[in-house]
Amino acid sequence: MLRPIARTFAFPFFTAVGIELGGPLLGALPALLFSGRPFKTALELAADLKIWAMAMAIGGSFTVLEAIETGLVHRQIHDLVKQGIAVTGAFAGAQLGYWIIRQLTTNLSIGTP
Repeated sequence: MLRPIARTFAFPFFTAVGIELGGPLLGALPALLFSGRPFKTALELAADLKIWAMAMAIGGSFTVLEAIETGLVHRQIHDLVKQGIAVTGAFAGAQLGYWIIRQLTTNLSIGTP
């Protein structure tokens, strides 16, 4: 019983974390080469990517909305709970990824001008 729930939570969670960590870290490379402000750029990208990380982690917003609509109309509570777990996982993953980037940029930029 617990394994399918953990799977439903884990895939969106780790997908969102990956998007939230990879996007700002790779996106800050041009700032490192050209503007010299990679930490600020990484933090801005992390904030901008949070909603997109969630959307990509749950497979696009329309799929989730259709599943929620089907669950409400046909009173399929199982589908509603499953989508709720997936959305919660994606949200938690995006938040964790943003928090990690914020901690890295804050702690690493202390000694830089």
